[in-house]
Amino acid sequence: MAGRRFRSWLNVRSVAGQVFILQLVIVLLLGAAATVALVLQVRHDATDEARGRSVAVAESFANSPGIVQALHSLNPTKVLQPRAEAARKRTGLDFVVVMTTRGIRLTHPKLNRIGKHYVGVIEPALHGRTITQTGPGTLGEAMDAVAPIFDSHHKVVGAVGAGITIKKVSGLANRQLPLLVGAVSASLVLATGGTALVSKRLRRQTRGLDPVEMTRMYEHHDAVLHSVREGVLIVGGDGRLVLANDEASRLLDLPPRPEGRLVDDLGLEPHVADVLASGRDVTDEVLVAGDRLLAINNRLTDRAGGPPGSVATLRDSTELRALSGRAEVAQKRLKLLYDASVEIGTTLDVGRTAEELAQVAVDRFADFVTVDLAEPVARGDEPLAVGGVEMRRSAVHGIRPSHPFYPVGRVFSFVPSSPQAFGLSEGEPVVEADLSEAAGWQAQDPEQTAKVIEYGVRSLVTVPLRARGCSWAWSTSGG
Repeated sequence: MAGRRFRSWLNVRSVAGQVFILQLVIVLLLGAAATVALVLQVRHDATDEARGRSVAVAESFANSPGIVQALHSLNPTKVLQPRAEAARKRTGLDFVVVMTTRGIRLTHPKLNRIGKHYVGVIEPALHGRTITQTGPGTLGEAMDAVAPIFDSHHKVVGAVGAGITIKKVSGLANRQLPLLVGAVSASLVLATGGTALVSKRLRRQTRGLDPVEMTRMYEHHDAVLHSVREGVLIVGGDGRLVLANDEASRLLDLPPRPEGRLVDDLGLEPHVADVLASGRDVTDEVLVAGDRLLAINNRLTDRAGGPPGSVATLRDSTELRALSGRAEVAQKRLKLLYDASVEIGTTLDVGRTAEELAQVAVDRFADFVTVDLAEPVARGDEPLAVGGVEMRRSAVHGIRPSHPFYPVGRVFSFVPSSPQAFGLSEGEPVVEADLSEAAGWQAQDPEQTAKVIEYGVRSLVTVPLRARGCSWAWSTSGG
C-alpha cells in the first residue's frame, strides 16, 4: 500500500508527481550547495583560527621574559628548547622555532633540524614586522607566523616562527564534517518529508490529474458556464460568492468582479440573498428580482464529500409567465363560450333563456347580471326596432342572493341619458368604469342607483341582445 502511494507521487504525468520531483531536485541541489558552502566555511574558519593562533604564539613567545638573555647566552638551545616545546604542546601547534637574525634554528621539534636554516621568509621579521605565510617546511606544507625579538633598545636580535601543518588544519576541519553532514542529511530528510506531504495534499486536491487533463477540464467547464442560458452561482461555506457565470451576472445585475464578496453585500433582493446564503434546498422557487421573475434551484455541494457550500441555478421565467397568463385568459374565455353554448338556450322559452344567460355570466364575467327584455318580446310578440319601448326585468343573478337591483317582473323605461339608451341607439356595448361619476346612469333612478353604489357595485357593462337587426333585450353586468 505504501509502495503504491509512493509510486503515485512519482507519477510524473500528474501535477502532484511533477511538483514532488521538482521539489525533491531543488531540495537535493540546495542540500548539496549548503554542504559545499559549509565545508568551505569550516575550512576557512579553521585556517583563520590556525593563523591567528600561530601569530599569537609567535608574538607571545618573542616577548616572553628572558628570551633576549637566552639568545646571548653561551648555549641558547639548552635554555630555549624546553620552553619552546612546552609552548608548542600547550598551544597545539606543530612547531615553535627560535632563530637568529641569520635564520639559524636554535629550537625545533626534531633535534636534528637545530642549527640549520629556517625554511621560509624571515626578512620582514628582521625589519620588525610579524608576517604569516604558507609553504613547504621540514614537517611538510605548513602555515606559520614569524615574529621579531627585540632587545631593550628595540633592536631585532632574533625571530620566533610558530605554525601548524596544512594536514593538521584539514584534520581540524574534517573532525566537524560528520556533524555537518548529519545536520544537512537530517534537513534533507525533513525537507523531503515535507515535500511528500505537500505533494500528497496537492494530489488529493487535483484528483491526480495531469496538466493536460486539468487544462481540458477547465476549458470545458468554462465554455459550459459561459454558454448555458441558465445563471449559475457557487457560494462557499463562508457565505462568499465563489463563481458566477455571465447569465447569472445579467439576471441579478451583479457588480463587476463579485467573486469573493459576501452574498449579502452584492446588492441583491433580500429574499434572493436569503435563498443563496441559507444553503437550503430549493426547487423551482419563483422569486422577484427587479423586473424579472426568476425560477431558482439550490443544492448543497458537500453531500458526496465535496467542499462546503451550495450551487444555485437561475432561469428567467418572466416571458414564460406572461405567455402562461395570456394563455390562461384565452382558455378561460374559450371555456366561457363553451359553457354558454351548452347551458344557454336549452329551451324555446325566452324567460328561461334570460335566466340561463345570467347564471352563466355570474362569477365567470361579473358579480351581478340582469337581463331586461322588451315588453313585446316578454309577451311573445315580435321585437320593435324603435326606441322608447318599455322593458321588463326578466332575470337577476349574482354572487349573493340579496341585491340592490330592480326585481324580476319590474317594468320600466330607460331615460335618454342612460348608457342603455345610448347603446340602444348605437347598437354597441357601453362600459361605465366608475358608477359614482356616471351621471347619465344615475338619472335613470337616483334613489335606486344610490342604493346600488352604496351596496358596493363600482362598474357597469351593458350589452344589447339583437335578433334580425333589432335590439330586443339588454344584459347588464356589474361588479
